[in-house]
Amino acid sequence: MHTVIIGAGEVGLNTARMLSHEGHDVVLVEKDERLVEQATEELDALVIAGNGANPKLLKEAGIKSSDLLVAASNSDEVNIIACLAAKAQGVSGTVARIHNPDYYEPGEPFAREMLGIDFIIHTEQMAALEIKEALLVPGAINVESFAEDTIEVAEVILDEGSEAVGRAIRDVRLPDDSLIVGVVRAGEALVPRGGTVLERRDHVLLISARRQISEAVGVLATDTAPVREVTIYGGGRIGLRLALSLEKAGMSVRVIERDEGRARYVASQLRRGFVLHDEGISRDFLLQEGVDRTDAFVAVTGDDRANLLAAMYARQLGARMTIAGVSRGEFAPLADALGVDLTISPRMLAAEAILRFVRKGEVIDVALLESGAEMIELRVPERCRVAGRPLSEVGFPEGAIVGALLRDGAVVIPTGKEVLRPGDDAVVFTVEDAVEEVENLFAT
Repeated sequence: MHTVIIGAGEVGLNTARMLSHEGHDVVLVEKDERLVEQATEELDALVIAGNGANPKLLKEAGIKSSDLLVAASNSDEVNIIACLAAKAQGVSGTVARIHNPDYYEPGEPFAREMLGIDFIIHTEQMAALEIKEALLVPGAINVESFAEDTIEVAEVILDEGSEAVGRAIRDVRLPDDSLIVGVVRAGEALVPRGGTVLERRDHVLLISARRQISEAVGVLATDTAPVREVTIYGGGRIGLRLALSLEKAGMSVRVIERDEGRARYVASQLRRGFVLHDEGISRDFLLQEGVDRTDAFVAVTGDDRANLLAAMYARQLGARMTIAGVSRGEFAPLADALGVDLTISPRMLAAEAILRFVRKGEVIDVALLESGAEMIELRVPERCRVAGRPLSEVGFPEGAIVGALLRDGAVVIPTGKEVLRPGDDAVVFTVEDAVEEVENLFAT
């Protein structure tokens, strides 16, 4: 498949890397010379310097023979124009990353019907939703929903006081219909076995039916008290969306915003929450504002360093849970060392969204982990290699495991004896090297 990508920032570069790795013929367009040089060095793809909204340059990129255009630059206008130009040239699939809600709001048909864009990526909205989902399941730092929201995967960091630390997985007593499918240890993902001994600071991936995910998390986590008070550092697009959403969920919200004008605007939008204006962030300021007593501290300014520093201070002062927005990939590994529980990455959210769109057919949903591992939801088709055979005889790669099935509306946690049936939805944990083999097992 020939794919043209506009923009070589974090989202565009990682999308190009991902699609190139999956066998796409990728052309990347970027006007910033520094980013062009970086992309040329890192990618096995053609990189063209120029404006992605320029019809002549798009023609040079082979737009007429393209199957897909992904417009992921920092300019909404460039992304929209590039998609319009691609559609005019007969490109069947167009994806646009859009920031400004004036151009696109969920439920409004303008972008899709009037502009003809096939798939909209709204990372700010996705980030706010992801943070909210994590806050609604106490003890988990991240929660992903699959199979029509009937199956959930929770990520739990094992603290010193967790009863699971030092125990083999076979000895951890989880509720029925729950399973540990993955462990990320020191940044490396692995599929655990019954004898795998869990360690402090392991990131454990737990799959369960939605109705009992909180009970399952409670077995591993040390702190499962509900989140009632949230402090948000940054009142930008993510911060404001999150604050409004948490208010609706009945939580108490405080927003710290550095820009006075933006602080006034955020205050005018909130019903019960209040806004603090402060031009900097320091331990003394956070302590003064009671961050040591907050249930969750969320740093989502546009500055990765400020987010990580503020979240680290909040953790040291006693905030129960800390979350930081991290746009640049090189900062993500620092989070665990700094004691930050969860990082929210626009590049990862955008990559997930693009994967869901590109991997059509039997792939229904995808969730990416910073370690490179994935949670994939696949529909079991007729005449594929896994249909009608016990899982123990399918020959799954060592780096993958079927964690749960949705069958006729019921959630099933399979054993090796389980026979997959056509029409089942299977939620699979897989390390990066096994992704292609897993998808081939479900292919017809």
